[in-house]
Amino acid sequence: MFRFVTIAVLFAAATSEVIFEGPCPDIKTVDNFEFEAYGGTWYEMAKYPNAGEENTKGKCTIAEYTVNGDKGKVKNSHVIDAVRHYISGDLTLVAPGKIMLTYTFGGQSKNSYLNILDTDYKSYSIGYSCKYFKDGNKHQVFAWIKSRSKKLDCEAKYKIDNFFRTSKVLDSAKFVVNEHTDAACSAPTTKTITEFLK
Repeated sequence: MFRFVTIAVLFAAATSEVIFEGPCPDIKTVDNFEFEAYGGTWYEMAKYPNAGEENTKGKCTIAEYTVNGDKGKVKNSHVIDAVRHYISGDLTLVAPGKIMLTYTFGGQSKNSYLNILDTDYKSYSIGYSCKYFKDGNKHQVFAWIKSRSKKLDCEAKYKIDNFFRTSKVLDSAKFVVNEHTDAACSAPTTKTITEFLK
């Protein structure tokens, strides 16, 4: 039951982006995905490090989804040095369990895709994204473990552990944990992200 917690703590210091040889693998999203049920607030418990989210610098990371049909809005934020940085964008459900996120700065838009590999909608979610670099024939994996609250309950941990026991695309040892303590979340000021980090 506590495998996820143990591994996450042991590898909390890892900061390297997760890159593999070859193209992105085939994945399976959740069956009968319910987009509107997925809406609401999610707290990031752990993730694969990536420069687009400033690797491990950001703490108290939150994703807020407002869903209407197969469209919606997203607001992502995290705290760095007592400042909550946030970015807002649009959501589009492009396939079952596959959400396109669109962010626009200065007239330029950038799309990314969030694949929901596992969720019970009410307590936890496991998300996946992949970017293929054709020139080098490599792909980078992005992954997130999210919770409806600032702490995963035992049932959610058990379900997450079960997912990783059979997953062929994600390795629990590569995740780094996030912090949602009062100190980590303290942010008297806010700042809008106005450029793509990567």
